[in-house]
Amino acid sequence: MSIAIAVLLGVILFLAAVWIHLCFLALARALLPSGPADFFRLSGAYLIVLASHLLIAALFAIGFQVATELGLGGFKKHIPENWMDVFYFSLINITTLGLGDIYPTGHLRAITGIESLTGFLLISCTAQFVFTTMNKQRT
Repeated sequence: MSIAIAVLLGVILFLAAVWIHLCFLALARALLPSGPADFFRLSGAYLIVLASHLLIAALFAIGFQVATELGLGGFKKHIPENWMDVFYFSLINITTLGLGDIYPTGHLRAITGIESLTGFLLISCTAQFVFTTMNKQRT
């Protein structure tokens, strides 16, 4: 039963992350310059995308805290002592970097895997967004 709760929590976090990212990308697209390159508008659009990634990492960090409190698992090696440690773990995990200084135990591993897959998908969307905007600025 615990694994089902962990997977359900992971799926809810995934869906929330995808919709947040899509909304932020739409906002960033709306900010893009329609004519020649405008450094400030282009930078603003990219900052909106960065904010999306940071918000999603924070969302998953909250999910890890909730899952830990529900008894779905914990952490080993360096046990997170504060919010910044959990946020750091989430950032490392969503980028699929996985340094290994903090690692999850129990069913928290399912949420961690879902976060990594989510990060891969969202980073791919962001790469496509940046590639498209850079190509549009050249023409």
